[in-house]
This record gives sequence, structure tokens and C-alpha cells, in this order.
Amino acid sequence: MYQIQEGNVKRNAFSLIPYTWFRNQDPNENLCIMLPGLGYNNQRPLFHYATGLCVEQNIDVLHVNYRFAKNDQFKKLPESEQTQWMYKDVKATVEEVLKGTDYKRCFLLSKSIGSIPMAIEWSKRNFIRNAFGIWLTPLLKQDLVYEALLHTELPSLCVIGDQDHHYIEERVTILKKNELLSTVTVPNGDHSLEIKGDITASIDALKMVMECVQTFIVENKQRRAR
Repeated sequence: MYQIQEGNVKRNAFSLIPYTWFRNQDPNENLCIMLPGLGYNNQRPLFHYATGLCVEQNIDVLHVNYRFAKNDQFKKLPESEQTQWMYKDVKATVEEVLKGTDYKRCFLLSKSIGSIPMAIEWSKRNFIRNAFGIWLTPLLKQDLVYEALLHTELPSLCVIGDQDHHYIEERVTILKKNELLSTVTVPNGDHSLEIKGDITASIDALKMVMECVQTFIVENKQRRAR
């Protein structure tokens, strides 16, 4: 049976990060940390169903519910300082909430702006252990994110729509050459992985994405990453 724990982590006077932790009553070896988009939060379909998939597979889930869009101090900062702020918020939340736990395997799932702190952690590896990456609509226009995916040594899944404003065909083609990275393109998919003006097609796209996520999780939940 799963317990749901909600709380806040205060990193400093200007940064209070809410979180939700779905935790099995029995000790669990697997955890998925979810990093949402700026306006696409952890209650939206991609995260709602990804959370359900994890729970079905006996994987604990930590939602990091940062609120950058509503933080006036954050919005005043230049992009480089915003990048560090995002990473520090995620790192502080993960380290505080998971203090004293002993997860053997970590899935890190991000969407959109969440791919920025994920890309930083992908190189620093401060809090992930034996990690696997799920990158939904990553910000491929950002060199930081693109380079993290291009050179990943950790098994990863990347899903992006070809109508996403961060979709760059040349970069996606190059990413497909990395054998540790499975890259999936959703035809006509936008930045929410939905099909504009077509509800049925959007539902079909969501199903396809969740099938990809499920397959990736099932294949890797008992493996060791590098």
C-alpha cells in the first residue's frame, strides 16, 4: 500500500519548494523523481499517468512541485542564474526529502524546463544513483540539454513532438545515433505532446507516449546503469 506525503522544503528566504512523495509502506528499491514544466505541472496528463505506471511497477515517486513562474525573485534573474536556481531547488528538495532512504535505482523524469536541472544533474551526479532518464519534450534548443542527451552514458528515453517549438530535426537525427538513448518523435505533437485541434489524436499520442515510458521502465527497473 502506498502512502502520500506532502510538504515543503525551504532552501532560502525566497525559495519554498512543495513536494509530493508517493511511498510504499514497505522498503522499495526503485524511485522516480519527476520534474515538471513551467506551466505543465505534475497533475497534468503526462505526469498523472506516468505516476500511475510507476506505482503499478512498485516504484516510489517524488514530485518536485517547484513554482518558478510565480516567483518574482526568480523572474528578475538573468537566464544563467535562473538555471542555477532551478538546479539548487531540485537538489535541495531531493536531498532533504530522501534523507535516510536507500533506493538502489533512480528514474529521473522531466518535461520541458525540468530538463534543465536534469541535464545539470546528468553531469554532476550529486543525488542520482544508478540512474535512468526519461526526457519528455526536452529543451533541445538549449545546448546544455542537447549536450547532456548527446553524450549521455546513462540509459535514456527522449520523447518530443515534431511540432514542438524546441524540436530541431538535425539535432534529433544526431541524437538517434546514441545507442544508450531511445529517441521517439510524436508526429504532429506539440510541446504538450498533443495534436492541435484533434482530441482523439491527442489521446492516441498520450497512449503511445505512456507505452514507451512503460516499456522503458519495465526494461530497466532491475538493471544497473553505468
